[in-house]
Amino acid sequence: MPFSNIINNSNKLKRISFLILFLCSLSSFSQKIKVQNSESKKGVSEVFVYNKNQSVSAISDTLGILDISKFSKRDTLIFTHQSYATFMIPKLNIGNTIYLTQQIINIPTIEIIAEQEKNKALEVVSKIDHIDAKTVQFNNPQTTAEMLELSGGVYIQKSQMGGGSPIIRGFEANRVLLVVDGVRMNNAIYRSGHLQNAITLDNSIIEKTSIIYGSNSVIYGSDAIGGVVHYETKTPKFRAEKDTINNNSADAYARYATANQEKTVHFDFNLGGKRIAAVTSVTFSQFEDLKMGGGANSTYPDFGVVKNYADRINDKDTLIRKSDFNKQIGTGYNQTDLLEKISFKVSENFLLTLNTQYSTTSNVPRYDLMTNYNDNENLKWAEWYYGPQNRFLGSLSAKILSDSKWFSKVEVLTHYQKIDEDRISRQFGNDIRTTREEDVSVYGVNIDFLKDNKNKSQWYYGIEAIHNNVISSAFSENIVTAEQSVASTRYPDNGSTLTSTAAYLTFKNNFTKKATYSLGARYSYSMLTASFADTTFINLPFNEINNNNGALTGNAGFVFHPNKKWNIQLAVSTAFRSPNIDDVGKVFAKNDFVLVPNDQLTPEKAYNGEIGITRSFGDEKLVINAVGFYTLLQDAIVRDFYSIDGVDSLVYDGDLLQMQTNVNAKEAFVYGASMNLKAQLSEEFTVKSTLNYTLGRNVTDDLPLGHIPPLYGRTDFIIHSDPLTVAVYAKYQFEKLIADYSPSGEDNEEKAAKVKTGEIYGTPAWYTFNIRAQMQLSKSFSIQAALENMLDIHYRPFASGVSGSGRNFVFTFRADI
Repeated sequence: MPFSNIINNSNKLKRISFLILFLCSLSSFSQKIKVQNSESKKGVSEVFVYNKNQSVSAISDTLGILDISKFSKRDTLIFTHQSYATFMIPKLNIGNTIYLTQQIINIPTIEIIAEQEKNKALEVVSKIDHIDAKTVQFNNPQTTAEMLELSGGVYIQKSQMGGGSPIIRGFEANRVLLVVDGVRMNNAIYRSGHLQNAITLDNSIIEKTSIIYGSNSVIYGSDAIGGVVHYETKTPKFRAEKDTINNNSADAYARYATANQEKTVHFDFNLGGKRIAAVTSVTFSQFEDLKMGGGANSTYPDFGVVKNYADRINDKDTLIRKSDFNKQIGTGYNQTDLLEKISFKVSENFLLTLNTQYSTTSNVPRYDLMTNYNDNENLKWAEWYYGPQNRFLGSLSAKILSDSKWFSKVEVLTHYQKIDEDRISRQFGNDIRTTREEDVSVYGVNIDFLKDNKNKSQWYYGIEAIHNNVISSAFSENIVTAEQSVASTRYPDNGSTLTSTAAYLTFKNNFTKKATYSLGARYSYSMLTASFADTTFINLPFNEINNNNGALTGNAGFVFHPNKKWNIQLAVSTAFRSPNIDDVGKVFAKNDFVLVPNDQLTPEKAYNGEIGITRSFGDEKLVINAVGFYTLLQDAIVRDFYSIDGVDSLVYDGDLLQMQTNVNAKEAFVYGASMNLKAQLSEEFTVKSTLNYTLGRNVTDDLPLGHIPPLYGRTDFIIHSDPLTVAVYAKYQFEKLIADYSPSGEDNEEKAAKVKTGEIYGTPAWYTFNIRAQMQLSKSFSIQAALENMLDIHYRPFASGVSGSGRNFVFTFRADI
C-alpha cells in the first residue's frame, strides 16, 4: 500500500483517536489485585482463582491483573497455576499483590475445568495455546472460527462467510480434532476438504479454548493428527456455603459491525444455589453481505472481483450487474445459539452435570461456488447453499473424588449429538433444484480416571466408545412444475455406521526438580459399514463396504528446566485417522471431477517429532519460544484418478465429469516451525508476536501436499492502564505461488489470483492494520470500539473462496451484573 494512501486515511484515524481519548476521560473502579512471581516480581497470567466451594472463579490477565470483586469478603481464595504452588488466603487478608512460588516444571497439560475444579487433566506432549474468555471479549470475533486466529498459530480458510476451517500445522478438516466439553465433534462425515462446523459453537459462552498442536491420538483417538481444539463452555457457579443469598449473575452484550452490518445480541445468566446451579445462554447474530476491501493490488486488479450475481426474474434466471463490485452478494446469513447447563452437587465429592447445546442457522450461501463461471461466461449456479445447519448436543457427566488406591478422580460422560446438513443446488438456466440431506446421530460414552500420587507422579487412563449412524437422502424438484424425482445421494443411500472403541493409559513423573517425563499408549478399533441400494447413478463394483481397522499409538515427552531462563521440551508421538464414511463412500463433484467411493482404504498413520525451546531475558521481561516439528504421514488419503471397467467419466448433475477416488498414498511429510515473542516493555505496555512456517509434500507422487498455508503471523502492541485497554495489531500473510498448490483441488486453484495476462499467480501476500479499545465504565458496564483493516486493503486468505472484510468499524456495549 503506497504511503500516500496512509496519509489519505489519517483524518479518519484521527477521528477514531479522538473517540478513544474521549473514553479515557471516563473513570471507574473495581477491586483488582496483581499476581506476581515471588522471585522475579513479574505478573503471572492465567492464574485460576476460586473459593473453597467453587461457587466463584476468576482468571488473571496477561499482566497478572485479577478482579476479585465477585468474591464475598468471607471467602477464602485459592490461587492455582500449573507452574506455581497452590496458594490459599482469606479475602480479608489480601493486599494489593499476591506472590506465587514457582514449582517443579510440568509437561503442558490440557485441563477440562468444570464446576471450578479440575475434573480431568490429560498430559499432552506438545505445544499448547490457551484463549480465555477475556481475550475473546476484548477482540470481539464474529464467529468461533475467527476466535481461533487469536492464538496466532491457527490459520482459517473460508469458502463462504458462514464458515471457517481451522488449519493446524498444515492439517485441516478431518485431520484436526474438535472437542467441546469433553465430547468429540468430529463425526463420520467430517470431510477432508474444508469444514464449516467450527462456527456451530457460540464463542460468547466459551470459558476457555485450548489449541494442542501436533499428534495427540493417545489421549484423543482418531483424527488428532494436526492437533486438537478443545472448547470449554461456562460452568454453573454454586452459592457459597456461608452465604445467605444465591450466586446469581448475568452477562450481556450487543455488537454492531459495518463491513457486513453484523448485529449480534447475547445474554447469559447463572442461578446458583447450594446444591443446584444452572447457566443459560442465548445468542442471535445477523450478518448481511460482506463488503471486501477496496484497495486492490494493481498487479491482480480482478482478484476476488465478481461483477454479476444471479437473480430469478419472471421465472427466468438473470445476470444482474452489481452497483458495488466490493460487495460480495450472497454471503449473508443468520445464526442462533442456545445453551443450558445444570449441575447438581450430590455431595462434596459427587457432582452431576446435564449439558445441552443447540445451534441453528438460516440458509448459508456457498459464495465460492456461486461465483464460478461456466464455458459460456455465465454463472454456473443460480442457487448453491447449505440448508439450516443444525447441531444438538446433550451430555450427562458424573464426577467423583475418591481416596481409592486406584484413582483420585473419575468422570463418566455419556453424550448424544444430532447433526443435520443439507445441500441445495440449481444450475443457472436450469429449473431442476437438487436437495441432498444428511442426518447424523452420534452416541458415546467416556470413562476417565486420574490417580495423583501427591504431585510426584500421575496416572491417567480410560475407555471410550462412540457410534455414528448416517442417513443420506436426495431428491430433485422442478421449481416451475413442482414435480419431484429421485437424485443421487452424497453418501450410501441404504445407510452407514461407524463404531469406534478405545482404551488409553498415560503416566507422568516429576523425577527431579528440573525434569519431567511422560509416557502414553492407546489402542483403538473401528468398524465401518455402508450399503448402496440404488446403483442407477453409478455402477460400482461393490454394493457394500466393510472397513474394520485397529491402531496402537503412543507418545513420549521430556521437559528439562535447567534454570529460570531456559525450558527445553522434546516429544515424539504417533497418531492415526481411520477412514470414515466421507472417505470411503462419498459421491461429490468439484470443478471438472467427480469423487466416487473406494472400499479399499486403510488408516492414515502419522509419526511426529518436535522440539521446543523457551528462553527468557531480564526477569522474564522478554520471553521467546521456538518450536520445530516434523510429521511423517504414511498411507495418507489423497485423491487420484479412477476408472470403472475402463470408463473414466460419468454424468453427475447433468455434467460429464472425470472420476477420482480417495486412495492411500505411500508417504507424505509436513514440517515447519513457529516462533512466539512476548516483551513486557513496562507495566502498561506489552508486545506480542507470532510467526508460523509450514511445508508439506506428497513424496510418493512428488507433488505439493494440500492445505499448507504460506508463512503467516500476527503482531500486537497492547497498552493497559485501568480503566482503558488499547491494542494496535497487524495480521499478515506471505505469498504462495501456484506451483506450490496441490493439484488435487483442495487448495482451490480456480480462486487464485491472475496477473493481467491471464496467467495464474497464486495467493498474493497481504497485511492489515487494526486498532481496538475497551473502556471499563464501571464494575458492571464497559464499551468497546474497533477499526479493522483501517487501510481498506483487499485480501483473500489462502485457499479461500471469499475475500476478507474491508474497513470495518465495530462497536460493542457490555454488561456484567
